[in-house]
Amino acid sequence: MGRMDARLVIIDGYNVILRSNRLKPGENRTLKESREKLLNLLAWMMGGNNVRFLVVFDGTAEGPGRDVTSGRVLVTYSRPPETADDVIARYVDKWIGGDEQITVVTSDIEVARHARAMGAEISLGDLFLASAFAEIGPAGQESGSTDDKPTNLSKKEIEEWAALFKSRPKDTSAERDPDDDE
Repeated sequence: MGRMDARLVIIDGYNVILRSNRLKPGENRTLKESREKLLNLLAWMMGGNNVRFLVVFDGTAEGPGRDVTSGRVLVTYSRPPETADDVIARYVDKWIGGDEQITVVTSDIEVARHARAMGAEISLGDLFLASAFAEIGPAGQESGSTDDKPTNLSKKEIEEWAALFKSRPKDTSAERDPDDDE
């Protein structure tokens, strides 16, 4: 059996959108347009055919949005009272140890802690977006929106993230075939 190359990247949708000046809604962009911009970014960005993206958004009391699959980008909405965080945790629990490596993209410490504890990799939303926008390059930038600095974290948040990144996910090396380390 070869190394597992397939990857599922689970993205905490609104958490990521609201941390980026290039994505968050405002004077010139609705929330729907913000979602569409994130989905377009993912469709055009990094990773080969072996990377899939699952973007999870919070649904509303009026009803969740419509789940959509487009190419390698899947979109799902929570169904209240469940939150996007609950849906992400459920998917991590369900898919960890399967055929795909799991990465969770979020800036929510609780979501990240759960994902890490289950053995998933985590990516801080700000760093993921910086990488995504770097892959698109200047042509993909909106005029006047090059300032996409991360939101400042408190000292407590920095300490929590540092502790999380210092911790190791559960060791699955005993399950691997030593001959797979080619």
